[in-house]
Amino acid sequence: MALSFEKAVNQRDGDLGPQLEDAGIWQAVEGIDPDQPIFTIGTASNMLEVHPRTLRIYEKEGLIKPLRKGRRRYFSLNDLQWITCIRSMIHDQGISIAGIKKLLEFTGCWNIVNCPTEKRKTCTAYKAYGLFKERGH
Repeated sequence: MALSFEKAVNQRDGDLGPQLEDAGIWQAVEGIDPDQPIFTIGTASNMLEVHPRTLRIYEKEGLIKPLRKGRRRYFSLNDLQWITCIRSMIHDQGISIAGIKKLLEFTGCWNIVNCPTEKRKTCTAYKAYGLFKERGH
């Protein structure tokens, strides 16, 4: 299992998975703030070529936390990249959802997708771990 985790950790921001790179999805939305949740679950599932139910399962399992407005879910490009990483761990590395959840107990998602320090400052997951303290707090 350590080898599979190491492979997953070595997936970096530029390595988005063959199906997304081949489809040119990331280039098609250039100029959009990667943190802005603008894609509905239907659009996100089409972009990722997964069933919307898959995204609901990931949310229910606590692997993703899309922005909710009423009953609607909205995903950012960074969310889509994280989902791609999750799918790679499941399908390419053979790690179960329970295994991914366990790995995230030991290391934050920012270590898996190599999140830059500046981005971590606004990351709710990073703040939730108590790793970023704002001045005066």
